[in-house]
Amino acid sequence: MNVESDREQSKGTPRDDSKSGRRTVLAMFGFGAAMVLALWVYWEAYTRPFRPLQYAIAKAFPGSSPRVIGGRYKSHKPDAANTLRVVARVPLAEFDLSVETGLAEARALKLAELVLHTQDLADYRILEIRLIQRVPEQETRQWFVEHSPAEWEALLTSLSTPPAPEASPLPDK
Repeated sequence: MNVESDREQSKGTPRDDSKSGRRTVLAMFGFGAAMVLALWVYWEAYTRPFRPLQYAIAKAFPGSSPRVIGGRYKSHKPDAANTLRVVARVPLAEFDLSVETGLAEARALKLAELVLHTQDLADYRILEIRLIQRVPEQETRQWFVEHSPAEWEALLTSLSTPPAPEASPLPDK
């Protein structure tokens, strides 16, 4: 008899579940919109200073999926240096990072040149260039080099200046 009276009471009294359900769905959509907005604001603030450089690298090296990250690694330590890290992917068809290190060095120099011409490095003590190569069913190949911006500039100028005539290995004609 108790069961029957509970059924009768539940049939006779209208519930407010539909209003509660609507509020829950609206709250879920509102929360989702707030999270998307927060993620967009965070990503905009995180990538905006480096976006022109990323576009320049992507234009110079199609398929490289460049990422540029600036900041201090282990920032809680007082001697942590401000580092600008450039991460670029090298497609498998171009060269093998683990074997052809000369080509990796040449790619790093081209990337460093792009960085020096595109990005203001006044706030950074280290410019780090990382090349990665994803190999299916194997470990990712990685190669990296880091120097101060002044060292990068010195490397680039030493490579761009022609050798002196007396130092030329070619004989005079």
